[in-house]
Amino acid sequence: MQRLSRFISTWRLSALAASAAIFLATGLMVAASNAAAEPSAAPAAPAKSDASAPRRVYWQEQFSKRPLAWLDPFDHDRDTLARVYSLRTEGDFNFLHARYDGTTKDRPPAMHYGQPFQQNPAPLDKVASLEWKWRVTRHPQVKDDAWEDCAAGIYVIIKQPSMIVGGRGFKFGWLAKPGATGTHQHGLLQVPLRNDPAGPEWRQESVDLCALYRKEYGACEGQKVLYVGVVTDGDGTKTLAEADYANFTLVAR
Repeated sequence: MQRLSRFISTWRLSALAASAAIFLATGLMVAASNAAAEPSAAPAAPAKSDASAPRRVYWQEQFSKRPLAWLDPFDHDRDTLARVYSLRTEGDFNFLHARYDGTTKDRPPAMHYGQPFQQNPAPLDKVASLEWKWRVTRHPQVKDDAWEDCAAGIYVIIKQPSMIVGGRGFKFGWLAKPGATGTHQHGLLQVPLRNDPAGPEWRQESVDLCALYRKEYGACEGQKVLYVGVVTDGDGTKTLAEADYANFTLVAR
């Protein structure tokens, strides 16, 4: 897959950092100048879950604020970004809509979009879970490799990949069909969470990042959550892909 390769190679704003090859580090510096406010790693005031149980959170994104202070690591212009990602509302429910049209000759590049944590990133061993809601309304028409394109994917970066050395973290995918497990993309473990058919129903996810990290890479103590982002694309298959994302939360232990 070439998307993350392009993601890394284009994340080169060397005027801001000496190590321009490290894609996330540079992206975080861009975000610092673009974002209205940085998320804090100190747990916020208690938030209530659906069960009304008090809990602490490191970060929440409910897509209720405009403009959205997320990072486009490719630094594409707003018009290009808006061809794939937009904020939507259904009733009083806010979410991020993503629609990638790979059928046109002027199709956009695959674009990752997310929240970097430059200042006070959450300690991985203090994070109980990453939670979010998503739905897929159209899968790309993949063939042999279910990971070739994803209608809905979530990136979590723990250790920054470079042009030479792979990083550590995860790509959680809602795939069009059952996909390979235990595979990596520039060091990031690809985790196929779902291959449900497309439809209008929202699905709730909760993943224990520390437990997954321990199993794949080793001790999570001393590690930080550096980035959480999404990708919806159909550039490999040159087909349509469409999904929605909502209610991201890093829950503190």
